[in-house]
Amino acid sequence: MEDNGGRRTGELGRPHRGRPRDPAVDAAILTAAVDLLAEVGYARLTMEQVAARARVGKASLYLRWPNKVALVAEAIQHRSAVIPAVPDTGSLPADMQAFLLALLRGRAAGERALAAVSGEIASNPELRQAWRQSVTGTLTACVRHIVEQAIARGELPVASDVELLAVLPLTLLQNWRLEHGTGPDDAAVERIVAQFYTPAPRLTPGEAAARRRMGKEMRRPARGQRAGTPRRPHPVREGPQGAPQGGL
Repeated sequence: MEDNGGRRTGELGRPHRGRPRDPAVDAAILTAAVDLLAEVGYARLTMEQVAARARVGKASLYLRWPNKVALVAEAIQHRSAVIPAVPDTGSLPADMQAFLLALLRGRAAGERALAAVSGEIASNPELRQAWRQSVTGTLTACVRHIVEQAIARGELPVASDVELLAVLPLTLLQNWRLEHGTGPDDAAVERIVAQFYTPAPRLTPGEAAARRRMGKEMRRPARGQRAGTPRRPHPVREGPQGAPQGGL
């Protein structure tokens, strides 16, 4: 039995866990869902129709999506292709820049692909929220993967705040138009990457030793001064007219 949202009665609003999903079956279901959405609209769309169009059992749908809203939201995401592939260049700055630039490039293509179902998204608050959560969650997971790869390579400390680094670039790009009056461009991406995702260059053994020696010199007490006491300022002598002499 289904409720108005296409969910089986008594089920929790989360995907079931089971055997690994078949990508070919996933693709067939998502394609069927978005095609039917354009043909009959969201209100008349049913999980039975999607299963029949995709030639799979209805149980296969519920093993993957808890309800019609979740299925349609992911189907729209699948059709719009707004999620770029996660690069693996071996460098955090290169990976992050490539991903964010691809995200900007794909925005226009995604908007064109969404034109056929934009009315459904605009008129259905539940579907609109599910769509946004689906896209935002997937993008955050992609950035998180890039950050975790950088930690595994030793580019970032193990104690890095992965959650913060995963949401930071997406939040900055999302709010860019509000702050600057125009959408983000390549220069904005380069600034984000340079500021937050470009690790400091590693020091050679000689450079590291030189820095340690410099630190020791700065902490060493002056002659005649006990360790841990502040240095006294150099005395200032006054000249005939009261003008300071010496000390500099």
